[in-house]
Amino acid sequence: MARPKKEEPNRKDGVYEVKVTVGKTFDGKLIRKSFYSSISKADAKAKAEQYKINQAVRDATGEAPEAPVTAFSTWAKKWLETYKKGTVKEHTYLFTYKSNVDKYIIPYFGSAHIADIKQVDIQNYFNSVCQHSGKPLAKKTLDKHKLILKSIFDAAIDNDLCYKNPVKGIKFPKVAPEAEKHVWTEEQAAMVEEYCMKHDRLDIVAYLNTGVRRSELLGLMWSDINFDMQVMHIQRAVVQTKGKLVIDKPKSKTSDRYIPFSADFLNYLKQFQCGNEYVLGNDGVLSPSTYDRDFARFMEKMCEEIDVPRLTPHEIRHTYGTLSRARGIDIYTIQRVMGHSDISVTASIYVHNDIEVLRKQLKLDSEDDDTPPITHKVCG
Repeated sequence: MARPKKEEPNRKDGVYEVKVTVGKTFDGKLIRKSFYSSISKADAKAKAEQYKINQAVRDATGEAPEAPVTAFSTWAKKWLETYKKGTVKEHTYLFTYKSNVDKYIIPYFGSAHIADIKQVDIQNYFNSVCQHSGKPLAKKTLDKHKLILKSIFDAAIDNDLCYKNPVKGIKFPKVAPEAEKHVWTEEQAAMVEEYCMKHDRLDIVAYLNTGVRRSELLGLMWSDINFDMQVMHIQRAVVQTKGKLVIDKPKSKTSDRYIPFSADFLNYLKQFQCGNEYVLGNDGVLSPSTYDRDFARFMEKMCEEIDVPRLTPHEIRHTYGTLSRARGIDIYTIQRVMGHSDISVTASIYVHNDIEVLRKQLKLDSEDDDTPPITHKVCG
């Protein structure tokens, strides 16, 4: 008699998942829990049954059964391979997850048994973690570490390697001050735009007119631009991962967007139309490293000649957002154009300008007001 055909995994990542009822809440709602296996659905069901047995023992004796002995480093690597690799963009996997796990998290927890790690151990990690230079990490990086650790322990619980997630009530006692970002004033931006138009720097003119990201501009094709409607479709980004170029979707779902632009920018843009596929780059896609070297050389020359602060592409993008807000454009419109994933990101960057915007709209500015160059802290 032929063997029954093996059931295919019911998850896109090739893992079998079984959901079972493991109890009820105080108000009578069912508690459902997922169990996973890379072997078979039957193996996932066996894990579910073992969990129920362990739960019964715990209820009867008041003690949790002993969890399997698994080193944190072993599980963290397996978590990366099973739950992250192939489920997120390669660049995100390498630089958001793997680099932080390999560089910071595994060296600290090492071979400690994952079931033995308590909340105090997690807090001690955040009390001591820092850059190799000894300087504190940025809050954005610490938030990533917290998210990674929570996910590692959540998955460990689902696989019965431990019974509680110790990543609770964590505080960051040492946080690096947010990097100070500079933007050009309206007058400086006008000077830069005029200079760049004369020197055929389409990239900088594009940042000032659209607020596009560097990775998005490198991935922009002429076919993405509708000249009749005066709009460009941002639908890909170019990043460099360990020397390899990766052309992928933009940063997030909201980053895939349409950006309208002015007639003046349209006329300037048309001058560069040619047989090339990409807007930047004469022969295929331009690599970020090659672009950065060229950008740095030009920026140094321009800033010396017209006496404006030297900015990065990211800061020029923020110049666009800051000046848009100063002109009275609401943050919801700015969010859509700039492709921020959450309105809170836009608000945290530009809402500090609201008083200046109100003052300008109410015509309260003094004629002899000598406003200094805009300097502010940003996080997105």
